[in-house]
Order: sequence, then structure tokens, then C-alpha cells
Amino acid sequence: MSLEIVLTNIQLLLARPEASDLQKIRYYAAQRGTEVEEVSYIVKLYTQTPMVYNSMGVELYVGDHLIRQYSQFKNGIYFKVNDPQQLTTLQGEEVRFRRPGAEEFINTGVRLPAEEVVERSLRTVDANQLPSQSEILRE
Repeated sequence: MSLEIVLTNIQLLLARPEASDLQKIRYYAAQRGTEVEEVSYIVKLYTQTPMVYNSMGVELYVGDHLIRQYSQFKNGIYFKVNDPQQLTTLQGEEVRFRRPGAEEFINTGVRLPAEEVVERSLRTVDANQLPSQSEILRE
């Protein structure tokens, strides 16, 4: 069975972190001995047709990095990044899929938005005024 996944859009959005996200963000800050902006980054991948990702057994990659946790929303799938260093390594990389154990990737031609988009957003938004993650995922 051939696997075809077409992405129609990608968004990198800032969200107010949930309690568990804040713990992770503060852990990253403590490990690095530096201040880390208390925001969550939500990456929304809009698909041409709905993905039933659980039954298909599809792995999501950004560049060579496996995204271990992703979920579905009405118009596609999304994943969350709480570590700004990880986000930096993913930015500009192509979103790809593959079946577990397969060697061949399905290239989408879609790349994660560049860092300057996020930096501009962080400068213009008060983290306390950010939408919640559920608000971002509501379509």
C-alpha cells in the first residue's frame, strides 16, 4: 500500500505553556544556566486529506529528527516544542514522513518556518497574553 501525504500549509505558532510544559522549560533553563522564554511552540501541519496516523503507523520527521509525539487536529497534525534550542535545529528543515522500519522517506517539500519569524513574534508579544494551546488548535 502506497503512502501519500500532501501538506497544504505549515504554521509555527506561540502558545501559553501548560503546567507540564513550564516544568520542561524551567528544566532546560536550569540545565543551561540561562533564561528561557516561557512559551510553547506549536507546529501545525495542514494535510490535504485527513491522516489516520495511528492506524497508518507513520513516523514524522523534521530534517533527520524524529518527532516522537504528534497529535491530530481538525485540518491535520501538530506537535509541540518547548526547547528553543531544539526549535532552532528544526527551523528551515524539511517535513518528511515514513513508515516505521522503511528506509524511504516521503518528502513534502515543506520546511519549518525560519527563526526570524519566531524572534519577531517574541519581541512583539507578551507571553502572558498568548493564546492557550487549545485555542490555537481550535479550527
